Amino acid sequence: MVAELPHPRRVVTGHDGASKAVFVDDGEVAAVQITDTVNFAVLYETHEFPADNNEWKDPIKNRTESLANRDGVVVRVVDFKPNNTALFHRTESLDFGIITKGEIVCRLDDGVEKTLRAGDVCVQRGTIHSWENRTDETCRVTFVLVAAKAINKDLDTTGFVAEEMATGGE
Repeated sequence: MVAELPHPRRVVTGHDGASKAVFVDDGEVAAVQITDTVNFAVLYETHEFPADNNEWKDPIKNRTESLANRDGVVVRVVDFKPNNTALFHRTESLDFGIITKGEIVCRLDDGVEKTLRAGDVCVQRGTIHSWENRTDETCRVTFVLVAAKAINKDLDTTGFVAEEMATGGE
């Protein structure tokens, strides 16, 4: 059995009453098992863009239900369990996937794939894709999802969209 990775630590800065820089939060964010193949930990979310840095209110206590946020930014750590494949899906966002541990394969809906390793970054621009961990170790990817305009192409609807992924496509 493969050991789970430690929960990610989130350190947040802000300002005190005298406008001095301070740390407003420092702690682990528990990962939640979303499916048999992945654990999610949402580290931060904004509900507008540009973000408002004036007051500190923990944004993960007011989460968007979808994978992406249509008006802001979501920062999420995803642990992909060994020898597993996530569902095909698409988000209406510009996603930066930073591989921080392990190795993962990004597959597109036409069967083309690329292997990514720790230190690599995958920029997803609204495409249908899936992630496959073909190794015996958990792979950790930090995703930054930025609100984006809808794709203006005649897209094939193969695969799941964000809302369907949350319910298994029901």
